[in-house]
Amino acid sequence: MNICVVNTFFPPHVSGTARAAYLLARKLSETGHKLTVITSSIGGPPSTEKLDGMTVYRLRSVRYPKLEILHKADLYSNLMPGNFWHVARILMREKVEVVQMFGQFFDLTFLCVLAAKIMRLPIVLTIGTRMEHTQFMYDTFFRLVDKTLIKQLVARRVNKLIAMDKLMHDYMKDRYNPSDHAIKFIPVGVDLERFQNVSGDAIRRQFGLGPEDPAVLSLGTMSNLRTANGLLNALPSVLQEFPAVRLLVVGPLYDNSPLELVRKLELEKSVIFCGRVDYAMIPSYIGASDVEGHDLDTGLGIGLASLEAMAAGKAVLSSAKEDNFMNLRLKNWENIALVRPGNAQDISNALVKLLSDRKLREQIGRNAQAYIRSNFSLEAACRKYEAVYEELTK
Repeated sequence: MNICVVNTFFPPHVSGTARAAYLLARKLSETGHKLTVITSSIGGPPSTEKLDGMTVYRLRSVRYPKLEILHKADLYSNLMPGNFWHVARILMREKVEVVQMFGQFFDLTFLCVLAAKIMRLPIVLTIGTRMEHTQFMYDTFFRLVDKTLIKQLVARRVNKLIAMDKLMHDYMKDRYNPSDHAIKFIPVGVDLERFQNVSGDAIRRQFGLGPEDPAVLSLGTMSNLRTANGLLNALPSVLQEFPAVRLLVVGPLYDNSPLELVRKLELEKSVIFCGRVDYAMIPSYIGASDVEGHDLDTGLGIGLASLEAMAAGKAVLSSAKEDNFMNLRLKNWENIALVRPGNAQDISNALVKLLSDRKLREQIGRNAQAYIRSNFSLEAACRKYEAVYEELTK
């Protein structure tokens, strides 16, 4: 089958959605399908390249200003002269049979939906990011745009919506009101082999951590929607029990509140902001940690980075619920440690419990690894996507 994967972000860009799109495209290519990728040329001219058996087309783009309404994130527009016709020519030249898109509100999504509908190609849309904001005025505007413009121009024009967790399933039902058969639950696939027998010795030496010094990892983008503030507020209590503990915050920082909170709580010696790191180094950072915890303030689910930490056999701290992955239920204190969103006391107690009991956290890590292997392999995700494509192309 000729499949086109569309995402504004794609490696070498480092983000959860870029990684998810790449892993699915690579696995589909390895399975024998012909894969075409349409993405943005970030910081460079348009280009075409071969990557892991895929043909990757990178379109001209321009960076949006870092505005508060856009979470001050690195976002790009593909509404450039000629890009629509470029997309249409790619779909025709590659004889694409089905279009797999990631993300509902990007310019590239609009361009590809329009081109695919004109050519009567089936469209599958995987949504991993909610259109929301922490400020009431912006959030109200986002909700209005999502329930009108995005709903009519994107959600209602695709053939199948893919939800990667229960929260996204509920979000789609609320914002787009699709029929039940229009949504399918397919959890994100994890590259299991990449996270086997990870070693963090080099990272621990780099940051002066001794063999027995506890290390907590927060892995993922920081913005006003997702901060490390819950972890930071919990850290003073943890330091009373473990004075040598270090918190490694890995990922781009689009919000300064964590930096300000570190200064306020006088945690400069205990918190290391590592910034954006090359994806090749992520297994080493996971290997260096005893516990991973990210996005503990909102209860908005579990991202790919935390799933990768679970795949590596690490104990993961989360503010999600046990039914986060629908029928693939999590088990609190068996394969994950769950806390109330934003509750510093809960987070502190959980960290002290995990760091105090090596056998407990290692058992949780082993159970987590088994849970990921059983339910989140790339092979399993690929088979489920293939079934959707086959249904739509009959």
